[in-house]
Amino acid sequence: MPRERYFKYLPSLPYDAFDDSGQKKVVTDIFKRVRATLQARTDKTIYYKYTVRDLETPEILAYKYYDSTQLHWLILFLNEMRDPQWDWPLNMRAFDKYIIKKYGSIETAKLTTSHHETNELKATGNEAGYAVNDVVLKAGHIVESDFAYAVSDTMGYSNFQTTKEVKKYDHELALNEAKRDIILLRRNLAYEFVDEFDRLITKRR
Repeated sequence: MPRERYFKYLPSLPYDAFDDSGQKKVVTDIFKRVRATLQARTDKTIYYKYTVRDLETPEILAYKYYDSTQLHWLILFLNEMRDPQWDWPLNMRAFDKYIIKKYGSIETAKLTTSHHETNELKATGNEAGYAVNDVVLKAGHIVESDFAYAVSDTMGYSNFQTTKEVKKYDHELALNEAKRDIILLRRNLAYEFVDEFDRLITKRR
């Protein structure tokens, strides 16, 4: 199904995004629900995980894996990406430009604190109710800078300073890098999926 035909099916909805002239953009909503096509998303025989490389675009991947740039919408759809500009990972040059525009400079972003978050804390064996190497505190929880975790042990309570400071640059980089992990439909099923999608979305019109 050509890209133009695919987007013709779907409603155009206004989003709170603005171009350089300040005009509200109308973004084609590619998330009209065709639930039957997504029920097998976790089936490893149909999909596989892929990490997007720097400078790779949906069009490049579509050509590389499906021999057609027109199927880039398939990659976006399967990964629930509404806005290719921001839902797709930025290449490092674009990322640095984004950081400079948002924070003034890369150096400022690297020096400015975003938040504090927990480090992983594992039991040593003395903690009540935990076996050795049990995870007592998971990593990644956003907390106050003075957060301390108290664990009951044979000596009473032990306080652990288990936070780390996360800078703005590192936080933004982590968010961008997380977007690199996507799923791809196996190439031998691509056109079968397109035909089924075409049938289902036509049926729902």
